[in-house]
Amino acid sequence: MVRHMNKTRARVLDAFRRRFGGEPAWLVRAPGRVNLLGAHIDYSEGWVLPGAIDRSIWLALRPAEAPSSTIEALDRRAEGAHLADITGVSDIVDIATLDTARLPPPVPERGGEADGTWQDLPRGVAWTLARAGHHLAPIDAVFGGDLPMDAGVSSSAAVEVAFLMAWEAASGFSLDGVERARLGRRVENDYLGVGSGIMDQFASIHGKTGHLMLLDCRDLAFERIPLPDNVAVVIADSGIRRTLASSDYNRRPEECRQAVDLLRRALPEIRTLRDVTEEDLDRHARVMLPSSLERRARHAVCECRRVLDGAEALRNGSLRRFGELMRESHESSRDLYQVSLPELDALASTAWSAPGCFGARLSGAGWGGCVTALVEEAAAEDVERRLRREFARAFGHECETFVAAFGDGAAIVDIGDSVDIADI
Repeated sequence: MVRHMNKTRARVLDAFRRRFGGEPAWLVRAPGRVNLLGAHIDYSEGWVLPGAIDRSIWLALRPAEAPSSTIEALDRRAEGAHLADITGVSDIVDIATLDTARLPPPVPERGGEADGTWQDLPRGVAWTLARAGHHLAPIDAVFGGDLPMDAGVSSSAAVEVAFLMAWEAASGFSLDGVERARLGRRVENDYLGVGSGIMDQFASIHGKTGHLMLLDCRDLAFERIPLPDNVAVVIADSGIRRTLASSDYNRRPEECRQAVDLLRRALPEIRTLRDVTEEDLDRHARVMLPSSLERRARHAVCECRRVLDGAEALRNGSLRRFGELMRESHESSRDLYQVSLPELDALASTAWSAPGCFGARLSGAGWGGCVTALVEEAAAEDVERRLRREFARAFGHECETFVAAFGDGAAIVDIGDSVDIADI
């Protein structure tokens, strides 16, 4: 994994030198994440169990001499490409023209792609920071990485975190980790028009090698829970790209709010579905909720319990029980929350039957993207081969897979000695 990380880092540094004719002042690394339990409950203020992974966005930057920021992405042009695969195009971000006085319309209403183009991410970060009262210095920047984009491993959140830290460094102000995560969520909610929670940015910022994070999405208290040394995650990419702002993603939080509004007639003290018990649902849901809202509510309520049970299983060293909960989470996401697809179900089912696999579930929001499997490290390559083979039998082409470990959160890293890509 170190060699892979060094290669990505070297490509970004080399691209910066070629683009701007000099050395960057800072190099930021912001990892992606996988969430092993806690599907679609961060925006209901529930509990989640994510971990940062050793696949990251890298951003090289320096203060700009021009009044505007010039930013180049190493990809975002090719469907399904990784951020280090191809050369992209530059964008100019003029801080002075950002209209922070009012919320922008969602990205699709601005005529962009369903989740916008890559330019919306640094622009959204700049807009959000300026709206929060921070004075931003212009930067020259190049970013890239080894995260599959729009696949459920939080590539967008990693880009947001990287640019938050980049503008902190260049502009001379400092944010703590919680404030960074909150600002990253505002980029998604206010600038991009995506009703996501805070988990993705929080995990990218606060990850620790070899650990998952039990995060309470209401008060943002968290506990790092160690994993055994002999486990890894296998990530299988279905190749299907979901678009959150135009999919049913924003409908799900609204359905959860509607369920809460109806249940408050019998449970006036509840604030979100996190406050509802399974016994409450058994007593009231069939009478008070339409069938679709009952399904959404039951998933959220039971998923909260699954996360807390999963954390306890990890503390007790029971990976088998944890894997059973991952399978229950996928099945609930498929049947009750209805965010899965046949390709994701096939990948999860294949992983469940693979020797050395503890559990697997869809990763991220669903409607495409990846399935994540928690496996014995020694079995990881065999699980990968089985996933590619069985997916090809079912759908006519292999899926992409890779093995990841749980890594540290975002940081400004030492640029160090120059590394020649040809030597890696």
